[in-house]
Amino acid sequence: MKLLFFLFGLLAAIEQEKPWLGNNRVPIEQIMNDHGSSKFKYEYVSVCVNGTDETLLDIVHGKECKDSKSRVALGKYSNQVNTTGWGILEIETFASHSYDVQAYAAGVAEGELTRLQIYYHYRNTIETMCNNHTLFCKRLYIYLQQNLDWMRSQVKANPPTDPFWRQVNLTFAQLTGVYDAYSKRNLTPEIGFDLHPIYMMQLAGDMFDLNKFLNKTPDPMGYPEGGRCSGFIKLAPGNKDLFIAHVSMSSLSWMQRILKIYKFGYDVNEVPGHIVTFSGYPGALISSDDYTITSAGLTSIETTIAIFNNTLYTDKYMKAEGQVHCWIRSMISNLLSKTGKQWVDTFGRYNSGTYNNQWTVLDWKHFTPGQPIPDKDVLWISEQTPGYYESRDMTWYLKKYSYFSSYNIPFIPKISERSGFDMKAKQFSWFEWGGSPRARIFDRDHNKVTDIDSLTKLMRYNDYTHDEFARCKCTPLPYTGEGGISARGDLNTPGGTYEVESMGFRDHAGLDFKGTNYEMFKKLRFRAWGGPPYDPLPVFDWNHTNLKNVRHFGQPDVWNFTYVDLEWELATKVQLTPYSSN
Repeated sequence: MKLLFFLFGLLAAIEQEKPWLGNNRVPIEQIMNDHGSSKFKYEYVSVCVNGTDETLLDIVHGKECKDSKSRVALGKYSNQVNTTGWGILEIETFASHSYDVQAYAAGVAEGELTRLQIYYHYRNTIETMCNNHTLFCKRLYIYLQQNLDWMRSQVKANPPTDPFWRQVNLTFAQLTGVYDAYSKRNLTPEIGFDLHPIYMMQLAGDMFDLNKFLNKTPDPMGYPEGGRCSGFIKLAPGNKDLFIAHVSMSSLSWMQRILKIYKFGYDVNEVPGHIVTFSGYPGALISSDDYTITSAGLTSIETTIAIFNNTLYTDKYMKAEGQVHCWIRSMISNLLSKTGKQWVDTFGRYNSGTYNNQWTVLDWKHFTPGQPIPDKDVLWISEQTPGYYESRDMTWYLKKYSYFSSYNIPFIPKISERSGFDMKAKQFSWFEWGGSPRARIFDRDHNKVTDIDSLTKLMRYNDYTHDEFARCKCTPLPYTGEGGISARGDLNTPGGTYEVESMGFRDHAGLDFKGTNYEMFKKLRFRAWGGPPYDPLPVFDWNHTNLKNVRHFGQPDVWNFTYVDLEWELATKVQLTPYSSN
């Protein structure tokens, strides 16, 4: 019954809150960009020590605690979902407090400021996950509880100086803070390895593979290959600039979005990525798209690799003990890594076989505008299946072709073989590395990218009714809305016939665009555009869509927004040159 309590039980009902109106005014001289985020109004909260020790914290709505030394965290939030499609969140913690308390307080600030968005996101994505799937959820509960118990035991068994397990502990401290603040519990900085709906939100990507491993009946309207995204890295002509961009594609119920920056007061020598900025979701500590920039001078993105070889979904390769889920490993890799090689090596530990992705990690520290890039360590990729993990330095590819694109098809031969992509590619070019529609569009159009605006245009591109690469042996129309850089599966014909299942009509589309260049990266900034692509396609409108019974609580009806250029208020310091080998 505990399972039913935590998964079926509705989170505490909350009253509709008035729009948040901050008192902070931005000087007009700071507003340099009509699309800049600094013009928005923000609400602030401070998380403060209550008393003389750190056993109880208080929330103060404002920038200051009664005693400046008692402030553990400061949060800033603007809910711009109805004007841009995004909320914007900034969290900072302070070095005068212990790491555990900082992490917990960061979660508290987020849970307090984004409570309404967390509630909507829960209703859209988690609330009904066990409806008609009771046996699956019992299996899931047992597996997850065993995994949490094992991680807790490892935190206790390893010395507190172990960087990996220390960060696991801090991750759950932050998660506990989100849950406690959201639930309006007493704010005692404890660390819980517990099952609750906000923990389930972290598992969004991991659930693609856990659903198969634990034999959940597939959703007929869901995307059959799990997640689907587009990633792109491009050197401008003459190496004058460098770009990295990403489009997340998923169910349209996932459009409750938040752009985030966390700035932890950790020792930069211990945690080089102590500042991270990313596109994410309410209550989620990681991007899950993924698109993350770190103060160590790295950007990580991923596109998901489907597993067609179902023999990998066994307890030989996927275990509750001895493995750490993707969301935790990606967070730790972003925090601890100084280089792309270190990132892929850290991420490869404790492979859970869940959220099997092609990760692409760009190290900006090896880029100087107008200069040749070195022969190695600029661009690394890693790929994963249950039971196997491999990484490669792809700098040579970027140097030779001036771009690298990622589109849910493995590059590494052994991953292609183990996942079943090699067999699929023999049947349909849809599954072929270099031969799929997005691969061919990237190859055709990458030279059009010369600045951030042309990057934005390419990544939002979908003209499937006119693009030769989106054509298919389909009826009644000979093309698919899934054949663009940013998908519009919702525009395909309901009841149509498609040569590949994932080409058809379903609840699946591009949810966003995120992209940055060298100048924006130096301030941990990026451009974000919320919602499915339009122009020349119709704007997505919940009142005029063939999709039925797709939850979208708290979402705007019409997604006709433009982009936002992030302008963080927080001071950011980024590593711009390679670290000393000493």
